[in-house]
Amino acid sequence: MRENRFFSTRLSAIRDRFAGTLLTPCPLCGDSAPCGQLCAGCVQDVRHSMCHHQWRCPRCALALPANAACPDCAGRPASLEKVIAAFDYVSPADSLILRYKNARQLHLATCFAALALAAIKDHSPDWPLPPWPMGTPLIPVPGSRASLQRRGFNPASEFAVQLGRRLGSPVLQTTLYREPDSLKQSTLNRQQRQANTAHLYYCARNMPEPCALLVDDVLTTGSTLQAAATALRAAGVRRVYAVVIARTPMEERPDRHLA
Repeated sequence: MRENRFFSTRLSAIRDRFAGTLLTPCPLCGDSAPCGQLCAGCVQDVRHSMCHHQWRCPRCALALPANAACPDCAGRPASLEKVIAAFDYVSPADSLILRYKNARQLHLATCFAALALAAIKDHSPDWPLPPWPMGTPLIPVPGSRASLQRRGFNPASEFAVQLGRRLGSPVLQTTLYREPDSLKQSTLNRQQRQANTAHLYYCARNMPEPCALLVDDVLTTGSTLQAAATALRAAGVRRVYAVVIARTPMEERPDRHLA
């Protein structure tokens, strides 16, 4: 496992160095694309809903049917400042997530990081200054023991490494910890997710940081990020932002029929 990660890191570094000159098949359509990334047409397709949906929650990026209150953020404490998502978890991008998480296509983390960086730039009128202070540490959300054993890797961690390289920010892999749990988040509705994650995460040391950036793969109801942000703030972090690969629309969620 350690050797595979070492070679994967070296390969990513080489790919980044020559990304401007090398072309590889686009992971979606197969046409030529910058090394490890999507072609320009597929980038537009993947990011279309994220860029053109009229109403979104300004805090968690959930697409809303109108300029109304967000069902995920209403009544929750403001532990999390803002979430930036690379794209919505809809076709054709949903197939990339499935290949990444279930087929161990770890090279897609490079593609996701490039898409996430584009989304961050969209929220940063003063780019190259991001919405948070320069050098803000990235903290991947830890996976459950069952998912780590099943997949052999943490999707959030691999994505965080690639994103951190592009932002020039450190990635803290051993800051946030997860308590053992027996319920799988994807099988639960919103209320059950909130209860299941209420005290799921903790920090093993104090973190008197002005800001931290949580990183995760898919955001569904926000319960996981909310619980992780609460743990970071309890450890001393003053402001917590988050970046995710994909944001699940309301109609694709198990709690879509609940108030």
